[in-house]
Amino acid sequence: MNFKPRDYPAIVRDLLTSLTKGTVRETVTVPGVEGPIILKELANRPLRRVSHLQGKVSSGDENDTEGRDFRFTSADFELISSTGGEEFDAIRFREGGNRPLPGSELSVNYFPVNIDPMPVTDLNVGSVVRTILESLAVELTLEEQLLERVYKSAFLETAENQSLDKVVALVGVKRIPSGVPTAKIRFVRATGTVGRITIPVGTRMSDVEGKNLYQTVAPLILEPGESSREINAVGINSKTEAVPAGALTRLEMMIAGVGSVTNPTEAWTRSDPETDESLRRRARGALHKAIRGTLDALKFGILSIEGVQDVALQEFPNGVPGEVKIDVVYEQNADPALQDQVQRRIDELRPAGIRVLLGQAAKTKVTVQVEITLAGTGVPDADLEPLKKDVEARLAEFLGKLSPGGVARQAQMVATVMSDSRIVDAKIELSADGGPQVDKLELATGHAIDLTRPFSFLQVKTEDTGGSALATTAEVDLTLPVHLEPGVTQSELEQTIRLAAQAHMNSLVTSATPYSIDSLAAAIRDDTRFTLIRAEALSIVESQGRFIQLADQLGEYTPQPNETLHLRDVILDVREGGN
Repeated sequence: MNFKPRDYPAIVRDLLTSLTKGTVRETVTVPGVEGPIILKELANRPLRRVSHLQGKVSSGDENDTEGRDFRFTSADFELISSTGGEEFDAIRFREGGNRPLPGSELSVNYFPVNIDPMPVTDLNVGSVVRTILESLAVELTLEEQLLERVYKSAFLETAENQSLDKVVALVGVKRIPSGVPTAKIRFVRATGTVGRITIPVGTRMSDVEGKNLYQTVAPLILEPGESSREINAVGINSKTEAVPAGALTRLEMMIAGVGSVTNPTEAWTRSDPETDESLRRRARGALHKAIRGTLDALKFGILSIEGVQDVALQEFPNGVPGEVKIDVVYEQNADPALQDQVQRRIDELRPAGIRVLLGQAAKTKVTVQVEITLAGTGVPDADLEPLKKDVEARLAEFLGKLSPGGVARQAQMVATVMSDSRIVDAKIELSADGGPQVDKLELATGHAIDLTRPFSFLQVKTEDTGGSALATTAEVDLTLPVHLEPGVTQSELEQTIRLAAQAHMNSLVTSATPYSIDSLAAAIRDDTRFTLIRAEALSIVESQGRFIQLADQLGEYTPQPNETLHLRDVILDVREGGN
């Protein structure tokens, strides 16, 4: 169901048409083939004339499948008879005129051939009937706008103020009032744990005495390789004290994989109630925790089990309604008993009457061949094997994170290898199930990757300087404060920024253009994934024993001849609560 209020001119038009014995707002579906549109769905056919015809036309954007609203005129269409007779029962769009999108709906106001005598004849502006009708149209316009507000107040994305409070109360969420203390909580991964760790919204922690209790305001996920992350937590009520730094160290309920928890800074007291946008964001996280019987609930619930790497869900796998296929990707060397735990979680979350087909994602065996070029004259023989093992470990970690149906691209793999400053170039080729070597691998839907170890190093070359001055490398470190958009993880964003930043630095070397925070911000900008806090961004360039610090609109670095810029480290300072 969807409600869209009519504006005043549309209401006046419909009232005038109805008063003069016309028919208003009947709909006709546009067929997907060329030719006339037969108006067999209209109740009062045949037609004398069409007074108003509105539908959807192409907006000109290839990615826009919805189109835009458009009113068709007699320059765009004409009434015809589908049988060749004299009674009009079809619409034909003229050559060169505007045409509706196939599959869209047309709204038709029309006058039928058989029409009763009109009760009034004076509909001119200023007449008694016209004045009363327009007054009624004003009231109807206001009523429909009020109904739109009522309609929007029932949905999480559009409800506001008290209406939003009532919507989020359905999943046990309340607006945080003013005067409630807020603290930034750091969750640290336990030593030796791997895989994804899910920390649900509402996770509680307290001080040693158990006097002051705080709870997280959003879900948090520690991706594989992330050692810690921070998120805001609030006191359970206004009587909770604003605790000093390091006071919140005890979890109310232990979470598998979490080694420790603390608040690195002292808590502060909110001066204003929580905003609508922040409340919506918390409620979305609470939906994953509270809702049962949805695909999201199944996926999120299974992913929260330690030892589960990824999950792929498919509705109607056999074309039969009421079936859902779930393919689970387990981490290597996972406990076989984990499958029983997954089944119990499915029984807990699945909708009543839905049959769940549980299986493991099919494995695609992948072999990896690597060629690397070392800077300068290379490394000592004693360091070559450790370097290869390090390259293999980093590549294996990157490839192991691919979701079922994911894509491994050459640029991403090369960037992963070249994070070692001793490597200036690399080429990685993959072979799936004994097939040909390719530089880009796309896994089939529902298939996970199964790496063959060890990798094959076909060649290790050293950089050829051609007798000129020895090539040098300037190491670049980045510290970037960011606000993440919903659904974006820190590890994904770090990989994306690393690739974009390294490509930008390579282009600067080629064009001998200075490197600065300004040029970097423009190169990595992606408003759909994150917002960079430029005023606090920093970059350190280490070149031949010198350190140069760059900030927003402050300083730049021009690469020297035969010098390349290598992105060594990216530190993302994720700020919670951003827009």
